[in-house]
Amino acid sequence: MFVVTLPKESAQAPLAFAKQAKTAGADLLEIRGDVTPEIPAFESPLPLVVTPRGHYALLKSLQARYIDLDHKEECTVPHGVSVIRSFHDFEKTPSLEELDTRFQALHAQGADVVKIATKVQSLRDIVTLLELQRRRDGRKQHVILGMGPNAHLLRLLSPLRNALTYTYLEEGQQSAPGQLPLSFYRYTQHVRNPAIFGLIGGTDVASLSPLIHNALFDRAGIDALYALFLTENLRDVFENADALGVRGFSVTTPFKQDIIKFISELDPLAKDLETVNTVVRGDKGWKGYCTDVTGIIEGYPFLRSCSRAAILGSGGVVPAIVHACKECGIKDITIFARNARARQSLVDTLKVRGEPLEATKNASADVAICAIPSNIALSLPQPAGEAHAIDLRYGHETGFLRNARVAGYATHDGLPMLIHQALAQFKLFTGTDPDSGALPFLLFFLDHHGKQ
Repeated sequence: MFVVTLPKESAQAPLAFAKQAKTAGADLLEIRGDVTPEIPAFESPLPLVVTPRGHYALLKSLQARYIDLDHKEECTVPHGVSVIRSFHDFEKTPSLEELDTRFQALHAQGADVVKIATKVQSLRDIVTLLELQRRRDGRKQHVILGMGPNAHLLRLLSPLRNALTYTYLEEGQQSAPGQLPLSFYRYTQHVRNPAIFGLIGGTDVASLSPLIHNALFDRAGIDALYALFLTENLRDVFENADALGVRGFSVTTPFKQDIIKFISELDPLAKDLETVNTVVRGDKGWKGYCTDVTGIIEGYPFLRSCSRAAILGSGGVVPAIVHACKECGIKDITIFARNARARQSLVDTLKVRGEPLEATKNASADVAICAIPSNIALSLPQPAGEAHAIDLRYGHETGFLRNARVAGYATHDGLPMLIHQALAQFKLFTGTDPDSGALPFLLFFLDHHGKQ
């Protein structure tokens, strides 16, 4: 059952919010005393979870289906109301033995539902919480949650594993770190025993990839989920991937080259470019691929009419950009980068020219491609003819694209690349070619999603 929490801004109009939540597909409405300690009595169209947090007067004014009490709280429970007993650790995930003992203690307090929520800092923590769920399946209704951005997989799996799934309607209404919007779960309703895929990236990565891949799995009726695996430690990922049942990963900043040491086989293109953005589990171990090249070629068809490319940056995606430019017939390619050592390594490997980043102001190009993930002041080459500028970031107009537009470039963000490389990944993940309707579906889907 899906639970949404009444947000502070709706405290004086709880009925209107409850109706909105019911229409959106929520099953229960939570009233939290620490968020909305004073609300008018109302007849809710959804059953209520009342979480007093010390504000026990709420139990007198509201008709609760459940009361959620912290393990340290004691109060008189109204007749006929089910009790959720909760334990939260906002700093860490304790050991499995500690959590199992805590579960039994909550049960002994008379809980109808046992709720445990911990801060997830690694994939090992996810393994621990899933094992706790496995141990307790069938013995007691439970809610075992991870908190924080690293708990993404647990939140995705929650409807399959938990009695209650905590979610929210609109951005800014989250009642706990790591919650997913209720609208997201419409793309995972078909899963039963899913294969697991996901994105490996740094802890500051934000990505549309979970939305794209889960929508594609849903459309194709494939029993799979795609989660975020944000980390600073690749070893943690690969030491725990088998225990989580992970079948494949996308790879983004900053791991496209570092990940190579963790995989046993490389596709010829990935081997030549020494960069990987897709990893798939096979009979002989993990195999790495590079679908970024396909993403660039298919995403920006105008490259075939360009002759002079300026590439800004020296990160893991640059070899794929250079290869794609060469495949499109561009022979004049220059890498502009601050890191002299990394720049020279790319020049030697890829057989292109290299210049310091500040040299862009003295250059010209008919396509300028920004592969720098941070927001820094950048000079652009002079546009030559009908020139194009691409920033591989997406979701907003970056400073680079804004300056490029003013300078006379036609501008493009990174979404076309993301879509086309994801379609190539879909085939590697599932062994199935995306059908002819997959691309228009994604274009419509993402356009519609952006307007929600």
